[in-house]
Amino acid sequence: MEHFDLGIAWNWEPDNEFVEGLHNEALGRGLKPYLLHAYNFYSSLKDIAESNIYFRFFLNRTNENDSAFNGLSNFLMRKNIAVINRPDIARRSEDKFLMHAEFKKNNIPVPETFFLMPGDDNCVLEAKIKNLSKPFVLKPAAGSCGDGVVLGAKSVEDILQLRRTHGDIPYLAQERIFPEDLKNKPAWFRVFCCHGKITPCWWHPETHAYRVLERNEMDRFELSRLFRIAEQIISVCKLDFFTTEIAVDGKGDFFVIDYANDQPDMRKQSKFKDGVPDRIVDGVIADIVSFVKMAENNQ
Repeated sequence: MEHFDLGIAWNWEPDNEFVEGLHNEALGRGLKPYLLHAYNFYSSLKDIAESNIYFRFFLNRTNENDSAFNGLSNFLMRKNIAVINRPDIARRSEDKFLMHAEFKKNNIPVPETFFLMPGDDNCVLEAKIKNLSKPFVLKPAAGSCGDGVVLGAKSVEDILQLRRTHGDIPYLAQERIFPEDLKNKPAWFRVFCCHGKITPCWWHPETHAYRVLERNEMDRFELSRLFRIAEQIISVCKLDFFTTEIAVDGKGDFFVIDYANDQPDMRKQSKFKDGVPDRIVDGVIADIVSFVKMAENNQ
């Protein structure tokens, strides 16, 4: 059996540079990486199933909605391979109903939220949203990447329109948070959490443009609470690598907007206008490889 330290699977072309960075960093740190892509997918599955190859850790960057890759993480776990973001934990983190309840229980600040269930009739929907300030946000209770999110909902008709487009599934109706203006920047942040390391970035909710949050800005705008909230989220969701979205309103109150995204977009800003700052991507790559290397040293 041939052993590899870090396996990586991906099926999204813009992920190429991130995966290449992980591969090269692993090689540079004396580790043995393995890349699993469409061209070697089935032969690799055969080798894993027949115990010809084994991975100490595996990062799955594939889209589980792709039928070819569906169930890959579960298959790897059945072979006693440690998956970064275990599939059961990832599925749990995608359940916004569950995460909202867990966050509330653990005093993690979230916007006022009401659960809209399949089959709720117009009267029930009206009763649920009557105390929400308008406009409010509608979002599916499962999923990520902003699919099916409506930012300017004002009425039951907006809910019905969303149902017609995306189906009669569970939704959240959520208070819309308007961020404080901090020297011409909205107080809206994407926070990267990777094996315990927390890295906040400015993130514009309309343009989706990132900017590194510098240490002097953290002190100047009194944003250290971003770290404390992220630490709480790590303890609740238990993901190894994810992002969360946090905003600060005009009263200085912090709110977690997007609870836990276990498949962060890692395109570099040098190549994509709405990409992640290069030094943040490079830092995440180093953190993942350092985690694998440390685990090797502790064996």
